[in-house]
Amino acid sequence: MMKKVNVLVLGVLVAMGLSSCIKDGETYDPNAQYQLEKPIIEEYVSEHLINPQYKDIQGYRVYFEIIEQGTPSSYKYKVTESAGNLALIPAEVIASYEGRLVRDNSVFQSKDDQKFIVPHNVIPAWQLAFLPNQLRYDEDGELLSDPIEFGGLTVEGLQVGSVIRIVTPSYLAYQNVPQGNDIPANSPLYFEITVSELNDYDYSN
Repeated sequence: MMKKVNVLVLGVLVAMGLSSCIKDGETYDPNAQYQLEKPIIEEYVSEHLINPQYKDIQGYRVYFEIIEQGTPSSYKYKVTESAGNLALIPAEVIASYEGRLVRDNSVFQSKDDQKFIVPHNVIPAWQLAFLPNQLRYDEDGELLSDPIEFGGLTVEGLQVGSVIRIVTPSYLAYQNVPQGNDIPANSPLYFEITVSELNDYDYSN
């Protein structure tokens, strides 16, 4: 039987309290919201992505486009075993990115050489972008006897030098919670992400 990895992804992270910010008397229906966003996302993808691919996650479609593959096998996403449980070794990432609102294509943020810890402090859509379709390596970088299904967008996950564009529904971003004045509630988002460095996260730092 395939072991399950103890990693905060999708179902857990999507429910990380975002919907707890609903005002009294309101009901957040992610499926209904997605149906409203879907034609807007599809139009945006047709206009702004040259060779889009997509992956359906729990009924929500994420579009993506690989601009640069990056250096093959420059980083291995790994798991470690403790007391019979497998846990993802977080990746420390240096990346530049631009984020846009799908509704009007306006830039809400653009940053160079920012540090992230994947999967811990990124939205679910970024987890899908960075992490591979299967986790295949142990903490020493050796192949696992049984790969662990994760469901990332690519086979190896993002590598050093990778450039990816993603378009995500709000459900896999910030749902119905506005992010300051920059990202309104229920916003589908576009990102272009360029990866400069990838290393195993050092908990001692």
